[in-house]
Amino acid sequence: MSEIVLEAVDLKKHFHVGGGLLRQRATVQAVDGVSLQVRRGETFAIVGESGCGKSTLARLLMRLIEPTSGSVRFDGRDVAGLTGRHLAGLRRDMQFVFQDPFSSLNPRMSVGRLVGEPLETHAPEMPADERRAKVAELLRTVGLRPEHADRYPHEFSGGQRQRIGIARALASGPRLLIGDEPVSALDVSVQAQVINLLHDLRDELGLTLVIIAHDLAVIRHMSDRVAVMYLGRIVESGPAEQVFAAPRHPYTMVLLSAIPEPYYSRATRRLPLEGETPSPANPPPGCRFHTRCPFARPDCASRVPELRSAGPDQLAACHYWEEIAAEGPVASPPPPPRPAPEVAQRFALYEAALAGAQVTRRAETREIQREER
Repeated sequence: MSEIVLEAVDLKKHFHVGGGLLRQRATVQAVDGVSLQVRRGETFAIVGESGCGKSTLARLLMRLIEPTSGSVRFDGRDVAGLTGRHLAGLRRDMQFVFQDPFSSLNPRMSVGRLVGEPLETHAPEMPADERRAKVAELLRTVGLRPEHADRYPHEFSGGQRQRIGIARALASGPRLLIGDEPVSALDVSVQAQVINLLHDLRDELGLTLVIIAHDLAVIRHMSDRVAVMYLGRIVESGPAEQVFAAPRHPYTMVLLSAIPEPYYSRATRRLPLEGETPSPANPPPGCRFHTRCPFARPDCASRVPELRSAGPDQLAACHYWEEIAAEGPVASPPPPPRPAPEVAQRFALYEAALAGAQVTRRAETREIQREER
């Protein structure tokens, strides 16, 4: 069995918009020449700004929309040529978790019907009582109770609805699960629960996960490998820890430098990112990032960079990544200005007071324990 479970080769999706009497027709290059490989049993993340083509790429991988050109292979089979029962088998093996848990569930259907519908489609011979038992098992798997099967989506919170969506995706017994920003619409505390659930399900059920996201903290926590997209193209890919520790493409560096730092004293290089993201209907020539890149050279506007080796299992689409890396790590600029002396003094007093309060609290706890004995 091949190690590669999902592969995209030079995948493109162009949308034609506009037209009519007063509007000029344009072509939006939502995905433009993406190639990637997803290995069996891993979590592969695709990250980038809003509008870079992540969700369109996810739908192409699932064959929810047809590509303009290029191919997608699942277990070595070209999904574009599948029809009939072969296409139904693909739908069973590849499932999708949508971004919005509020609109992705039919409000007229109970949770039991929503989760059981894939069973009716892919296993019509299954008896009704066995189907109900399977639905109850799936609800327990995602952290819900079997009696929730009689309720409707509007009776649940956002995190619970996303769990229902995951249970529905798991009903057919898939081997690959694609999540289109599955936690972006949830509260931070609920995000952690859903992320941990997906991670546990991957290990327990032997799933392969493809996660679309723009939250880098989520990606670093749960992914094995990551691909960074900008304006319809992948600009960097590689093992997650390696990309986070030593980014090679300037766009990846900019994304990482934008992560807020919790400690005021940490000297972090803040790379400038000026201007707006260009329109995918009129992308810049050459390197698509050169109009906003802090390291751009004159020839970046005319030469299209190809993805090439930038380290062990790491690729980057930048002509000058070696020179940029030789200038030193992103996190080694001149340190930010130190706070004024009175601010530093107040901060030191606050830390001392906090430490004193902790010592007092520990002493009080010991005294209470002695009295109880």
